[in-house]
Amino acid sequence: MARKRKKSRKRTRTPRLSEAQLVQPTPTVRTVTAADRQTPDDEPVDLREEYWYVAADLKRIAIIAAAMMVVMIGLALVAI
Repeated sequence: MARKRKKSRKRTRTPRLSEAQLVQPTPTVRTVTAADRQTPDDEPVDLREEYWYVAADLKRIAIIAAAMMVVMIGLALVAI
């Protein structure tokens, strides 16, 4: 005897949202004033003072990479 199959019925449900959630917000336009813009007359930023931690991180990464390479070469020589 053939097995009965249930018909799969796709439901198109609308989400249950309140009326406040159905309202689309209007985009606001922000005007840029002259005070908001950076002008070339501003004093230049010293990047070494701003990003001093980057050099320290790069040094740490280089040391870790060199140590890993030494370990990998050591393991390759031992495995031979």
